[in-house]
Amino acid sequence: MEKIIAYTGYKKKDFSACLGCKICASVCTLNDFSMHANPQGLLLKILLGDNTITDDPLIKNCVSCYRCTDACPWQIRVPEVVRAIRETLELSSPFEKAFKGSISIWGRVYEPYIFMNAIGFLIKNGYLKHLMKWTEYISFHLPHKIKRI
Repeated sequence: MEKIIAYTGYKKKDFSACLGCKICASVCTLNDFSMHANPQGLLLKILLGDNTITDDPLIKNCVSCYRCTDACPWQIRVPEVVRAIRETLELSSPFEKAFKGSISIWGRVYEPYIFMNAIGFLIKNGYLKHLMKWTEYISFHLPHKIKRI
């Protein structure tokens, strides 16, 4: 746990600043899909050194939208904590793999590429039932090259 805390750029006492208001959970995109994500609970697990951290829905599914950080009274950067956990424990979601692939190919996020690379995972885990809700968050467009001056 100490390695994870060090990787986040926080100190252990910084996690105790969390007020427990759960505003972060109320705005979490994952909860729009009934995944019961609780960023405050994740921070508590880290603070207490709980070893069940890898079972947390945030670790598997967080898309780093930073809605929780924007809503947090202390501006705790939960996506960076999740990223630190994934890096430290060598976990990677299909979304992250597709995201990194999109960046390496086009130099930016290209949503159709991400969707097509994650489709197997989405079908296998029953997430396609949420496709209509996802359309509120994404927009598809063709990539274009950036002109360099």
